[in-house]
Amino acid sequence: MEKLYTLKVLPEKTSEKHIYLSDYQLCKFGFTLEQNLILQVGYNQLAVEVAQYNINSDLSTLYLSDTAFIDLTYYQGEALSLILVSNNKLVLGATLGLTISKNAFIKIDKSAIIKKRALLALEKGIFLYSFNLKTVDWEKNLVIAYCLNPINKEWVKKTIPVPQIIYDRASFPGPKTIIGYKQRGKVKNILWVNSTRTFGKWETFQALKSIETTKNYVPETTLLTLSNLTKLLKKYEYCFIKGNYGRNGSQVFRAEKRKNYYLLKSGGDVVKTHKFLSLDQLYTYIRKGLGKETILQQGIYLANIGNCPFDMRILVQKNILNEWIISALNFRIAKPGAIVTNFAAGARDAFLAPGENLLHPNLSWEKIKDITFKVVNAMEVSFGILGEIGLDVALDNNNKLWLLEANSRPSGVAYREAPAEACKQIFGLPLDYSKYLTKRMLHEKG
Repeated sequence: MEKLYTLKVLPEKTSEKHIYLSDYQLCKFGFTLEQNLILQVGYNQLAVEVAQYNINSDLSTLYLSDTAFIDLTYYQGEALSLILVSNNKLVLGATLGLTISKNAFIKIDKSAIIKKRALLALEKGIFLYSFNLKTVDWEKNLVIAYCLNPINKEWVKKTIPVPQIIYDRASFPGPKTIIGYKQRGKVKNILWVNSTRTFGKWETFQALKSIETTKNYVPETTLLTLSNLTKLLKKYEYCFIKGNYGRNGSQVFRAEKRKNYYLLKSGGDVVKTHKFLSLDQLYTYIRKGLGKETILQQGIYLANIGNCPFDMRILVQKNILNEWIISALNFRIAKPGAIVTNFAAGARDAFLAPGENLLHPNLSWEKIKDITFKVVNAMEVSFGILGEIGLDVALDNNNKLWLLEANSRPSGVAYREAPAEACKQIFGLPLDYSKYLTKRMLHEKG
């Protein structure tokens, strides 16, 4: 388990700004007595001089003079991770910003998921601040945020600078939330857990279709036009119509051609059906409802579990070593005849940890890993550095795997009741990855 360090005031008065290290700590960090160095604790940076003080205490406790400790304006007594040690610098505690919705911010004490993330951050020695991205004052580099008091584990509201790393969990998907900006106002060197914050379905298809290792995993996809709709319904028995940035199955329709009319179906728990006498009428209805940002996708006959169609949400996350791992797989089992398999639309959810027995005989972890890692590596080629992706993968009646969608902000709802160890990994990996990003940023700065 990673060693964490706690900062305390040495009970002796001095006018100097000192960090007091034991013989063991001097050796571990490679510092010498009377050496001047920069101590960075989260946001706070201060120049200190190394002094020696062997005291009967835990080796993970670092003592400061009161004149130095008073400069740690954002420190609450947390145990902190060692981020970097060099010949003249000691960095403790990455700062990670978790963006949440306005409603979640107001009712933060009601959110079990946010509390889980914050408690894990304390365990891992990270400063985690929860805030609404729209409330940031970029010109002043300030935002009102919540963090946990490390002693009583209650929420504390603070005004803080923008964190070094941003883990965007709240921005609504759309053209305005695609790219994670590196600079805004007076805030520079912003890093994001996902440098592309939103994956459009059309952009994802274009990216993966252009790469040899993934082109056969994506269904035929095109933008909505009357001509394209006509072609797909001639080529396939049905096609899907989706909003480019839709979520939770709310903008998903299935169009079918019958002998003298067309059907348009939507929904999961309750399937709604609209009948149109001409394709022009269907097209006009869709165009009016979904607008220009709409795609058409080849219809796929999903494999069944007990006569119920299913697909899978595969959660892929990076660890502290910048390596992709599969951390969870959810079978989303819809009702017979359902159009969408989303949990929010009434599908039954079955959580599996990696390596557990799969629920369909024609699936294997080898096949799942193959498509997963090919897709996430290809997406980084097109969308830049990424740290967390939810992949919607389907098995068809011919036992072929298809990538249906990629999600930059996979919902945490399905993991709330996961086993404790699995939950700890799922919510903890983005925290570990933030340490990697912080270390990389510090090394690049020299």
